[in-house]
Amino acid sequence: MENPTASAQVADRTEQLPLASQWEKGRLIGRGTFGSVYIASNHDRETRALCALKEFELLPNDPNSAECMMQLKQEIEVLSQLRHPNILQYYASEIVEDQLNIYLEYAHHGSIDKYIQEHLGAPTELAVRNFTRSIVTGLAYLHVNNSIHGDLKGANLFVDASGIVKLADFGIAKHLTGQAAYRSLKKSLNWMAPELIQSLMANDNSADLDPTADIWSLGCTIIEMVTGKPPWSEYERDPVIFKVMRSLPPIPETLSAEGKDFLHCCFRRQPAGRPSAAMLLEHAFLQI
Repeated sequence: MENPTASAQVADRTEQLPLASQWEKGRLIGRGTFGSVYIASNHDRETRALCALKEFELLPNDPNSAECMMQLKQEIEVLSQLRHPNILQYYASEIVEDQLNIYLEYAHHGSIDKYIQEHLGAPTELAVRNFTRSIVTGLAYLHVNNSIHGDLKGANLFVDASGIVKLADFGIAKHLTGQAAYRSLKKSLNWMAPELIQSLMANDNSADLDPTADIWSLGCTIIEMVTGKPPWSEYERDPVIFKVMRSLPPIPETLSAEGKDFLHCCFRRQPAGRPSAAMLLEHAFLQI
């Protein structure tokens, strides 16, 4: 089981030693859009701390590679400053050949979608409300620190050994281009806000992500937690795009009036009409 104190001690030393020699890569625990995730253990016998090692495939032949790497470094600098119980802790990073390795806090129970499926089955509304409050608390922290998640969904939310939900996999994905960006688009369409899909389909790289896009994705993630699937999961890529651009996600009938109203707030078509994460923390649905 993870030793948080030991992990923190190791994190403090990551800039002093070559990272690859500090950690022993273990079993594969997940595959993301841009690479693979492994559990890794520290060579220090006193701590034997665990971390999650994410290996990102870089694009050496991409003409925008130099700019992309500069942006990645800037984003990682931002990640290194974030400290919050509902944010998966960043430890360090390194580039090895054509690969970016990122060392993160290890979440014992894995992603929340798998956690719900394996441990809760059909979660109660109380469980969903508790999870949602943790997610929104993390989002509020990100947004007040001028950071945006940009890819909020069950696969990017993790549960630690104490059952605490932590946001992960944000920021970095938006700087990858070409085929990698297409793969990201294809895998996250069901959770994406309509304005974000519109800018991506128009190949508008100048469009900035806005915190309100996270609020739409939050609503889709709640539906995923309640039903086990994101909105419009029965459709392929093009029909999903059509649905997102023309209609609102179907709201589960099993939700309470407070839950339905919460989702209606998230799914306001105009981004400016959606409440902030801080405002949503005051909603009746999250008064547990």
